[in-house]
Amino acid sequence: MVPVVIFDRVTHSGTVKSAVVSSTVNTATVTTEQPKTGWRIGEQAPDFTLTTTDNHDIQLSDYRGKKVILNFWATWCGPCRLEIQSLKSITDKLPEYDAVLLAVNTQDSFNNAQLYAKANGLNCIIPVDPRGIVSGYYNIHGIPTTYFIDQKGIVTSIKIGPFLSEDEIIEQLNSIN
Repeated sequence: MVPVVIFDRVTHSGTVKSAVVSSTVNTATVTTEQPKTGWRIGEQAPDFTLTTTDNHDIQLSDYRGKKVILNFWATWCGPCRLEIQSLKSITDKLPEYDAVLLAVNTQDSFNNAQLYAKANGLNCIIPVDPRGIVSGYYNIHGIPTTYFIDQKGIVTSIKIGPFLSEDEIIEQLNSIN
């Protein structure tokens, strides 16, 4: 028996809640090896729950079975503004790739994210991470940063910097098996 302690922070409507769960695991019963959870290529993408600009709570794991483009951006970020057109143009084409775009607005107020999305006609899912907690799960040091995640939740590629064309995004989607 191995003692296990899990500490997790969860954001919901701007508040941070901490939870500690203790348990024991019988290592003899573990027969399948799960990929390590983390932000690196080949690792299981960290799950999270955030509220979107249209006031829905979503989890990354809600999109298992689909390819996920997980983009971190902010309204005050110049390079993020450069890639908005590429993200807008690809959004309507994502169903043919069985993919979804989660454009995580980070270190910005919920209100700013909501106003910017509306003013710029963004029609993708925009979760808001005002304190940058989820950005921390993904080791974000600069934005925009985009993770491509396969149907099983595994990180397949990472791009730091803006996408300047729709073709760049499609190329990454096509590389996911």
